[in-house]
Amino acid sequence: MSSNATIEVSPPAELTKETANTHDVRQLARHAELFFALGLILFMVALFVVGRIYWDERYYVPDEGLGYWLGLVGGVLMLLAMTYGLFKHIPALRSLGWMKHWLSVHIFFGITGPLLVLVHSTFRLGSLNGAVALISMILVFLSGVMGRFLYSKIHYGLGGSKAQLMDVQSSLVAAGRRIKSRRLDDFSASVMLHPEGLFNAVLDLINFGWRSRWLAFQLRRDMKHHLKTMAKQEAWTAEKLRQQGKAFRHQLRAYMFTLRKVALFSVYERFFSFWRHAHVPLLYLLLFSGVVHVIAVHMY
Repeated sequence: MSSNATIEVSPPAELTKETANTHDVRQLARHAELFFALGLILFMVALFVVGRIYWDERYYVPDEGLGYWLGLVGGVLMLLAMTYGLFKHIPALRSLGWMKHWLSVHIFFGITGPLLVLVHSTFRLGSLNGAVALISMILVFLSGVMGRFLYSKIHYGLGGSKAQLMDVQSSLVAAGRRIKSRRLDDFSASVMLHPEGLFNAVLDLINFGWRSRWLAFQLRRDMKHHLKTMAKQEAWTAEKLRQQGKAFRHQLRAYMFTLRKVALFSVYERFFSFWRHAHVPLLYLLLFSGVVHVIAVHMY
């Protein structure tokens, strides 16, 4: 069994001391971030479908009254959301220390603005310039939702500091200190290799899931056999055998959770870098089409 998994269970106090100075990788991309992103997209789709079915011009029209003001306020909010780039790229503004708060404002305006404009549009494409502006806005909205999710994968909370690879790797070392396995060490070393390129990042993301599940199955099987052997050699009671198995499963889950965060950290860094380059042209397209739409509405 020397080539397979063994476990050394230390007291809880020792674990706390070992991990006290490491970053909490649990803050990287919690499940709530995924649910939030999917919820926003589903809400936008549901609003469009319901509005498409039930809207009537007796309620409002887009070129006057309530409909006009919905479009105006929504457009202004999106313009204000775009000013977030000024805080990021102008050192004088970035030094004011508002970035953390302005990111939250940027996200709020980036959600509220498109929703108001969608209602303003009466859930129809309308004229050519209006259709281009609406489609551009939807693309920017979807891109923004994706960007927020990718941001959460490499930052410690919304507005938090960006995680560093060496920091999250230290969490992995602490998590695996109580599990000794050559199979696990080989797997950890292999998933730390990150070939450059977006395509390789996609492959890494796909492959990690099934490989990690297969590894966990192998380790549980190895440990089951190992514990049975130890129980016979040292005359363990059934209760002690159960406790040892429970302790191993707990440590394995903690380690695999941390390994996933660390192994996919570089993957999501590459995704986020690609997203930033793709998001900016969409912003310019939205700004240009929005200006053209406003001019056309007021001229004709």
